[in-house]
Amino acid sequence: MARHRPRQKLLEGRGPEEPGNAGYGEGPVRGLESHRVKTTGRRPRPGASRLKAIGRTFEPMNATENPSPTAGLVVIGNEILSGKIQDANSPFLCRELRFLGVDLQRIVTIPDERDLIARSVREFSEAFTWVFTSGGIGPTHDDITVEAIAAGFGVKAVIHPRMEEALRTHYQGRLTEDHLRMAMLPEGSELVEVPELAYPQILFRNIFILPGVPELFRFKFNAIKERFASHPIALRELFLRADEGAIAAALRETADRFPDVLIGSYPNFRRDEYSVKITVEAREAPIVEAAFAELQDRLGALSIEVVKVT
Repeated sequence: MARHRPRQKLLEGRGPEEPGNAGYGEGPVRGLESHRVKTTGRRPRPGASRLKAIGRTFEPMNATENPSPTAGLVVIGNEILSGKIQDANSPFLCRELRFLGVDLQRIVTIPDERDLIARSVREFSEAFTWVFTSGGIGPTHDDITVEAIAAGFGVKAVIHPRMEEALRTHYQGRLTEDHLRMAMLPEGSELVEVPELAYPQILFRNIFILPGVPELFRFKFNAIKERFASHPIALRELFLRADEGAIAAALRETADRFPDVLIGSYPNFRRDEYSVKITVEAREAPIVEAAFAELQDRLGALSIEVVKVT
């Protein structure tokens, strides 16, 4: 597989009820009203939801303000590194952010170690537009993500009244002190609330702190994902019957001519329809079309068989 980056790196709807017990309890919070946002004179982008956080209102990102948003994902959990649990959140977030036009530039998987979590999340927060964390926000002794993030930014972990209310409403007579650990958030955190969420989503600075259970992770992200919508990334694809070595020069020469375009080559050993898939992508559609046309000309000169073009 080849990834050609000659220069600068380029930068559904309502989910099911919240299942599982990793994150915020065993199910949806009952008896809590959804918090809808009052209009403020600004209209959200058509088709996008408004998100409310205590203290301010979040609207979908204006793509003209940041046409090339970036992101990083910190996956936290000994169970991932030991192979007990397979990470499903990373590939999900890769696909979703790509569709939204956000360049996910780095993923790191780390154990449940306070200093390492604190250092990694702080580094990501300084490097990327958005940071997502996965895992370590439940009631047990190894759920230390929140306190580690707080330490990394030099703030305290404090009880958030809204989260405490949610926990008390859900657990009622079954509430324990360990359950209340889940109401401890980094000081200065906000809770993003949308009608689809039974539990509010934690936002600290530019960091969205998400549960590790895949169903919960997907549900919470889907409820807020319109917040991250930006300029879509233009993509063209070629499916060839060819050896990668035979087309490497054509790929390299095209990449050199179009340094802002990302050209990828992916061999396929499992199917008879094609042997290599080529992708050409960038932020601007016209430059993608120009690079794609030139690459097709170069491959045509080599008499390479093209199976499909998309």
